[in-house]
Amino acid sequence: MYRGNTRVSEKCVGCYPRVEGTDPESDGQPMETRCMAACVGQLRMQGLVKLNPDGSWAEDRQHPLYYLVHVAKVALPLYPQFGTEPNGYYIPPRWVPRPYLHQMFGPGVDQAIDRYTYPDRELLAVLQLFRRSNRIIFRYEIEKGPKVYEATLRGRKITIYNDTVIAYGQDGKEIFRTTVEEPIYVRPDKHANSI
Repeated sequence: MYRGNTRVSEKCVGCYPRVEGTDPESDGQPMETRCMAACVGQLRMQGLVKLNPDGSWAEDRQHPLYYLVHVAKVALPLYPQFGTEPNGYYIPPRWVPRPYLHQMFGPGVDQAIDRYTYPDRELLAVLQLFRRSNRIIFRYEIEKGPKVYEATLRGRKITIYNDTVIAYGQDGKEIFRTTVEEPIYVRPDKHANSI
């Protein structure tokens, strides 16, 4: 990052005060880095995972990142054939040519795309956690809701439930809750053409 007032280029520090929960805005709770929080496409999720003594991920079934990477297996590392660690994990895009995706993400890419194209109930709920808060999510729970949609998509049956997913912070307190189905607000007719 270049600072014009000092005419010096400075390296990113990974927003460590925010991630550690020592930033004045954080109220003592870990927050996502500014680049994650500024993502306009709501495409990013950042988290801290528990590690085993050997550096591998400890099993933490209710952690959203653990779920996306190790359970649902829809988030994949870039170029796994090079063995680079640590990794950012990505949900591969559907519209990119498959040979290119195989090169970028390795052999699990077809299964990952199939899995999130036809998500199960839990995956659909976990995907709702993306960018709903700038706090780092350490755990989630799902409260089952009613069935709101059932159809066939490319020959496969899909069912959507309006489940509520609840995100919890490092302190175990609820950060937010959101539903799979977004609420619809109908604007009154008297405001139809007003700005």
